[in-house]
Amino acid sequence: MNLRNFSSCLVVAIWVSVACLASSNAVAAESSNKIATVDIQKVLLGSAAGQEVKKELEEKVAELQGTFQKEQEEVDALRSEIEKKSSVWSQQVREEKEREYQKRVREVQLKTEDAQFELQQMEKQLMGPVLNELQKVIKEVGEKNGYAMIMDSRAGLLYVDEALDISDAVQKELNDRKKAAK
Repeated sequence: MNLRNFSSCLVVAIWVSVACLASSNAVAAESSNKIATVDIQKVLLGSAAGQEVKKELEEKVAELQGTFQKEQEEVDALRSEIEKKSSVWSQQVREEKEREYQKRVREVQLKTEDAQFELQQMEKQLMGPVLNELQKVIKEVGEKNGYAMIMDSRAGLLYVDEALDISDAVQKELNDRKKAAK
């Protein structure tokens, strides 16, 4: 799983959370017109909690890549052998080697799919608590500072004045909570 997909999933999850938060605070919006934005991806990737999750996921990816690299090299070696020697083999030997090659390719593909699923599950498990805490932080920062709405700056907004961005304050609060929890 690459970080771009990881980030996209996080942005969608937080956008939904922020949208729910914004709609639940509609009454408060009548008394205040302050709006802010948060770059959720920046906060997550810059926060201590997000960095820990990223590190764990990267370690798992490296572990899995090490496992698959050997198998992929074996499959590549078999393909190379078939290409080099197929002209001297009998039809039966050539077909047998091709079947073996196809079987090995399918095995590697299945293991890769299993690994991707495992990474997705691991990401959900690790990011769930971080996203929940981030949602609480955003809500509390919004309430404390009198914001009527806080939106994800990466969620389809065409232009946002940088002065509205409270990402650094949210990230600081998230980091402070992580330190306090330890």
